[in-house]
Amino acid sequence: LGPFLQVGVEVGGAVKNVIAIAAGMCEGLGLGTNAMAALVTRGCTEMRKLVVVCGGEPSTVFGLSGVGDTFGTCFGPLSRNRQVGMRLGRGETLEEILASSSEVAEGVATSRAITKLVEKRVKGYRRDLKYPILFGVAAILDGKITPREGLERLMEMPLRVEDFSR
Repeated sequence: LGPFLQVGVEVGGAVKNVIAIAAGMCEGLGLGTNAMAALVTRGCTEMRKLVVVCGGEPSTVFGLSGVGDTFGTCFGPLSRNRQVGMRLGRGETLEEILASSSEVAEGVATSRAITKLVEKRVKGYRRDLKYPILFGVAAILDGKITPREGLERLMEMPLRVEDFSR
C-alpha cells in the first residue's frame, strides 16, 4: 500500500470499532434498523473526514477496508465492539461489561485516543459537532452521558446532504 492508502486503512480500522459500539447501543436501546443504518452512514462520513485530516486518501473509506470492514463490525453478531454497545444500551455499566468479558473490545480505548487525535489535528472549536458520533461514544464511555442521551442527540441532528467531497 502507498502511504496515502495506508493512512486510510489504519484510521478506518480504528474508527470502525467506535462506530460499532454506537451501532450496538442503537440495537441495545431498540431504536431499529433504520436508526442504526443512519448512524453507521454518518459514522462513515466522520471516518472519511478523519482520514483526510490525517493525510490519507478518502477513497479508502469506500472500499473493503473502510465500509466493508465497518459493516461487518457494526452488523455482525460476533463483533466484540458491537456487543459492548448492545450491553451499554441495555443498561449495563462499562465496568460490569469489561469485568465480565475475557475478550478485548478495542473501540473502548480507541474512542478516547481518537478524540485526542481530533483535538490535536482539527482546527477550530466545537469539534464535537464535526465528529458527533466519535465524541458522543467517548462521552458515553466516560460516563458523562447515558447511551440514550447520546443517541437521542445524534438522532435529533438536522438532516443534511452527506458530505463526500474531499
